[in-house]
Amino acid sequence: MSQTAIYWYPMGSGNVQTITIPRFITTLEDDDPEVSAATSETIAGGMRRQLYGDWRRVVITRQHLRPEIADEAEAIRGLRSLQSHLLAGFSIGVAVDTTAAWGGFTVSGAPRGTSLIGVLANTYSPWSSAGDVAVGDEIVLQSRSPVGAREVHRAANVISGTSGGKIITLQRPTYYDHTGSIFVRRRTFYPHLKMPEDQLETPIVTSSSNGQTFDFRLELREDVAEWWALNESGDTLAGATGQGQRPFERQQRRGK
Repeated sequence: MSQTAIYWYPMGSGNVQTITIPRFITTLEDDDPEVSAATSETIAGGMRRQLYGDWRRVVITRQHLRPEIADEAEAIRGLRSLQSHLLAGFSIGVAVDTTAAWGGFTVSGAPRGTSLIGVLANTYSPWSSAGDVAVGDEIVLQSRSPVGAREVHRAANVISGTSGGKIITLQRPTYYDHTGSIFVRRRTFYPHLKMPEDQLETPIVTSSSNGQTFDFRLELREDVAEWWALNESGDTLAGATGQGQRPFERQQRRGK
């Protein structure tokens, strides 16, 4: 895999900072769900479930970062600095391949069997001007819990609209009915990740090969309430320069 970028606002304020993991990552896992649901079973053996929401854990690892190589040493220092931010409960964004830093919202929902999806401008363009979606890219469509659903598609055609919007033709029609706005992102872009409580005492960076190289491992969980709150707020994220904001502190309060 190509280089990975981590985007963050230290303790939720200021300008966006970027940590670049050079060249490749070792593993990427993003299919482990966390679920909030109530299930009941009948005497006759039936089962009913009320689903309140589901989120994904994302696990990213890279082995053998070498401190004698300048860009890998910079990544090690950045990751060590990042731990305080995650321990405090703030979010980060991760793009596996910097061109994957693309995600946006639709104005309305889409019924089952839809092949055309219109997405507003890339919400995360202040993080990376390289972020985009193109023919052949895998994308994730997700509508809001508790009635929403998540599905993965391949873009068969992409037309750039006005103000950075995209009209995406899916390789096959949608599986589910999506009501309300849909969040659409590149599959390897995770813009709102936080450290779950069971990871608070786990170091991000550890030494290996008798201290000659370093490994990093991030196990994080989506904060879906944060991205919906960002969409509803109409706020624009702060970039690397210019006036800094408190971009996620407000969203976190709204998303509770």
